[in-house]
Amino acid sequence: MENSDDEKDGVFGNCMPKELSISLTNGTKFVDEVLRGPSDRCLENFRMDKQAFYKLCDILQGKGLLRHTNRIKIEEQLAIFLFIIGHNLRTRAVQELFRYSGETISRHFNNVLNAIMAISLDFFSASWI
Repeated sequence: MENSDDEKDGVFGNCMPKELSISLTNGTKFVDEVLRGPSDRCLENFRMDKQAFYKLCDILQGKGLLRHTNRIKIEEQLAIFLFIIGHNLRTRAVQELFRYSGETISRHFNNVLNAIMAISLDFFSASWI
Protein backbone atom coordinates (compact mmCIF):
# COMPACT_ATOMS: atom_id res chain seq x y z
CA MET A 1 0.00 0.00 0.00
CA GLU A 2 1.31 3.43 -0.93
CA ASN A 3 1.89 6.06 1.78
CA SER A 4 -0.34 9.10 1.83
CA ASP A 5 1.12 12.57 1.30
CA ASP A 6 0.56 13.30 4.98
CA GLU A 7 2.72 10.34 5.97
CA LYS A 8 5.42 11.39 3.50
CA ASP A 9 5.40 14.89 5.01
CA GLY A 10 6.18 13.71 8.52
CA VAL A 11 8.85 15.60 10.43
CA PHE A 12 11.15 12.64 11.06
CA GLY A 13 14.58 13.99 11.87
CA ASN A 14 13.66 17.64 11.29
CA CYS A 15 13.63 20.05 14.19
CA MET A 16 11.55 23.16 14.49
CA PRO A 17 13.37 26.29 15.71
CA LYS A 18 13.06 26.75 19.49
CA GLU A 19 10.90 29.85 19.38
CA LEU A 20 8.22 28.00 17.41
CA SER A 21 7.21 25.95 20.39
CA ILE A 22 5.12 28.98 21.39
CA SER A 23 1.50 28.38 20.47
CA LEU A 24 0.37 30.94 17.90
CA THR A 25 -3.15 31.49 16.66
CA ASN A 26 -2.15 31.31 12.99
CA GLY A 27 0.52 31.88 10.39
CA THR A 28 -0.55 35.43 9.68
CA LYS A 29 0.21 36.40 13.27
CA PHE A 30 3.54 34.57 13.15
CA VAL A 31 4.64 36.31 9.93
CA ASP A 32 3.51 39.72 11.25
CA GLU A 33 5.44 39.17 14.49
CA VAL A 34 8.58 38.15 12.62
CA LEU A 35 8.40 41.08 10.19
CA ARG A 36 7.66 43.60 12.95
CA GLY A 37 10.32 42.17 15.24
CA PRO A 38 14.07 42.61 15.26
CA SER A 39 15.88 42.11 11.94
CA ASP A 40 17.67 39.07 13.33
CA ARG A 41 14.35 37.29 13.80
CA CYS A 42 13.49 37.64 10.10
CA LEU A 43 16.93 36.38 9.14
CA GLU A 44 16.59 33.45 11.56
CA ASN A 45 13.14 32.38 10.38
CA PHE A 46 13.11 33.25 6.68
CA ARG A 47 16.88 33.24 6.01
CA MET A 48 16.47 36.68 4.47
CA ASP A 49 16.63 40.19 5.92
CA LYS A 50 13.47 42.30 5.99
CA GLN A 51 14.51 44.62 3.18
CA ALA A 52 15.25 41.74 0.80
CA PHE A 53 12.05 39.95 1.88
CA TYR A 54 9.85 42.97 1.09
CA LYS A 55 11.75 43.66 -2.16
CA LEU A 56 11.18 40.08 -3.31
CA CYS A 57 7.46 40.39 -2.46
CA ASP A 58 7.29 43.59 -4.53
CA ILE A 59 9.06 41.97 -7.49
CA LEU A 60 6.84 38.89 -7.47
CA GLN A 61 3.69 40.98 -7.17
CA GLY A 62 4.84 43.60 -9.69
CA LYS A 63 5.49 40.96 -12.33
CA GLY A 64 2.08 39.42 -11.65
CA LEU A 65 3.57 36.14 -10.49
CA LEU A 66 1.98 36.16 -7.03
CA ARG A 67 -1.14 37.82 -5.71
CA HIS A 68 -2.93 38.10 -2.39
CA THR A 69 -5.69 35.56 -1.90
CA ASN A 70 -8.76 35.87 0.30
CA ARG A 71 -6.91 34.17 3.15
CA ILE A 72 -3.18 34.49 2.52
CA LYS A 73 -1.19 37.60 1.66
CA ILE A 74 1.89 37.45 -0.56
CA GLU A 75 4.13 37.98 2.48
CA GLU A 76 2.74 34.87 4.15
CA GLN A 77 3.01 32.82 0.95
CA LEU A 78 6.67 33.77 0.62
CA ALA A 79 7.23 33.12 4.33
CA ILE A 80 5.83 29.59 3.98
CA PHE A 81 8.17 28.91 1.05
CA LEU A 82 11.25 30.38 2.72
CA PHE A 83 10.50 28.64 6.01
CA ILE A 84 10.26 25.24 4.32
CA ILE A 85 13.46 25.59 2.30
CA GLY A 86 15.36 27.48 5.00
CA HIS A 87 14.72 24.91 7.72
CA ASN A 88 14.47 21.79 5.54
CA LEU A 89 11.00 21.05 6.88
CA ARG A 90 8.18 18.90 5.57
CA THR A 91 4.77 20.38 4.88
CA ARG A 92 3.38 18.59 7.95
CA ALA A 93 5.59 20.64 10.30
CA VAL A 94 4.69 23.87 8.52
CA GLN A 95 0.98 23.01 8.69
CA GLU A 96 1.19 23.09 12.48
CA LEU A 97 2.88 26.48 12.53
CA PHE A 98 0.85 28.25 9.87
CA ARG A 99 -2.46 26.49 10.65
CA TYR A 100 -3.35 25.60 7.07
CA SER A 101 -4.08 22.26 5.44
CA GLY A 102 -1.32 20.33 3.72
CA GLU A 103 -2.98 21.06 0.38
CA THR A 104 -2.94 24.81 1.06
CA ILE A 105 0.70 24.76 2.18
CA SER A 106 1.70 22.68 -0.85
CA ARG A 107 -0.23 24.87 -3.30
CA HIS A 108 1.33 28.10 -2.03
CA PHE A 109 4.79 26.54 -1.84
CA ASN A 110 4.51 25.48 -5.49
CA ASN A 111 3.10 28.86 -6.55
CA VAL A 112 6.07 30.66 -4.97
CA LEU A 113 8.53 28.12 -6.38
CA ASN A 114 7.14 28.68 -9.88
CA ALA A 115 7.29 32.45 -9.39
CA ILE A 116 10.92 32.28 -8.21
CA MET A 117 11.81 30.11 -11.19
CA ALA A 118 10.13 32.62 -13.52
CA ILE A 119 12.32 35.48 -12.27
CA SER A 120 15.48 33.41 -11.88
CA LEU A 121 16.76 34.28 -15.36
CA ASP A 122 16.48 37.98 -14.48
CA PHE A 123 18.99 37.41 -11.68
CA PHE A 124 21.07 34.49 -12.90
CA SER A 125 21.95 35.07 -16.52
CA ALA A 126 23.49 32.22 -18.50
CA SER A 127 25.95 34.66 -20.12
CA TRP A 128 28.64 33.94 -17.54
CA ILE A 129 28.73 30.21 -18.33
